Amino acid sequence: MSAPSHVYTISCVAKMLHEPGEWLEELANVNLEPEDGCLGVIDDLDVPPDEIISITAFTDAGIEALKELVADAKRTGLGTDRGR
Repeated sequence: MSAPSHVYTISCVAKMLHEPGEWLEELANVNLEPEDGCLGVIDDLDVPPDEIISITAFTDAGIEALKELVADAKRTGLGTDRGR
C-alpha cells in the first residue's frame, strides 16, 4: 500500500458525508487513531503554543473508517440527536 498523498479536512468530509462536522469530529476523536487515517494538521506555528490549532483531517482510509463509525452510531441510535 502506498503512502497517502493528500488528506481531507473535517469540514470537507462533513460535506462529503452530509453530516455535522462537530459530530463527526467527536466520533473520530473517540474512536480513530493516526493508523486508522485520522490525523491532526497544524497550520500555523507563528502563534503562542497555547493558541496552536490542530485541524482534524482524514486519508481515504480514514474516511472509510469514519463512514463505518457513522453507520454503527446510527444503527445503535447514537447518531439520532446530533443537532439536525
